[in-house]
Amino acid sequence: MGINKRFAEAREKLAKETHSKTGFWEDILPRINQGIVIPIISNSFRIEQIFGEGSEGTVSEEGWTIDEQLTAEWANLIQYPMLDKQNLARVAQYYLVEQKDNPHARTKYLEFLKSFLLTIANDDPDYADLAGRLKTQIQEQQFSDIVQQLDYPRFPTGVEDPLRILSKLPLPIYITTSQSDFLERALEAEGKKPRTQICFWSGPISNAAPEHQTDHEFTPTITNPLVYHLFGLEAYPQTLVLSEDDYLNFLMAMVEDTNTLNPIVPLSLRRALGVSHLILLGYRLADWDFRVLFRFLVKFRRDDFSPRGMAIQ
Repeated sequence: MGINKRFAEAREKLAKETHSKTGFWEDILPRINQGIVIPIISNSFRIEQIFGEGSEGTVSEEGWTIDEQLTAEWANLIQYPMLDKQNLARVAQYYLVEQKDNPHARTKYLEFLKSFLLTIANDDPDYADLAGRLKTQIQEQQFSDIVQQLDYPRFPTGVEDPLRILSKLPLPIYITTSQSDFLERALEAEGKKPRTQICFWSGPISNAAPEHQTDHEFTPTITNPLVYHLFGLEAYPQTLVLSEDDYLNFLMAMVEDTNTLNPIVPLSLRRALGVSHLILLGYRLADWDFRVLFRFLVKFRRDDFSPRGMAIQ
């Protein structure tokens, strides 16, 4: 039995034992049916599924995840000079400094992911022609467009897409720190009509599509749920949170936002974060995205911040 499989079995057994003791899932399932649970999905969650292709061996010899291995590939490409080339926030910080903090430099990592995925697909006889055509249109295509057209992620037979499972739940609010609209596509595949909203932490964007503008009057429902992109959307480079400075500036924007009538984060979402159970998927405790997300959540749950209100997978 491979070590990854043994670890997975041990982790699953421990999780079951822990949950049976704490009663968390017994507590949260009724809340899901009541619609007072908010899933929070990381960027890594989908990246690992796309590039891992459902294989067991997703950790490199260095102990890096798929997400970290991809970051290291990008670091090599841009000639990142430090040893921690698997650290996306650090590598992105280096690149932004080199590019004199040009906002459009934030899209370069996503452009790298597009090129890297097309290179992989080009070696697949069933997708080589399509990959070639998409490569000529790479500037016009979003990362999620290319992923969908190439039929990624490709799960083993009998394994259901986790995002589709989440999309089936009777929940009105989803939060994601992904820069792509994978969650919206999964919800649409389940017959729902999600409303995409973006955290404009770096300031208003005049050319934002009307449907993406902050709507304080919008009331999400199970069939018309809110998908809130906390760390930006790739269509608006200024909103992306990738580098160390981005994370710090994001936190500062949250702290300094004293506008009680038109805050950066809609009041309805603030209230929902304060009373709902949270399920965080795809995060690692040491990473910048989780550390900043956690501080963000504390801001709106300060009065009653109980570990029983949060699950981290």
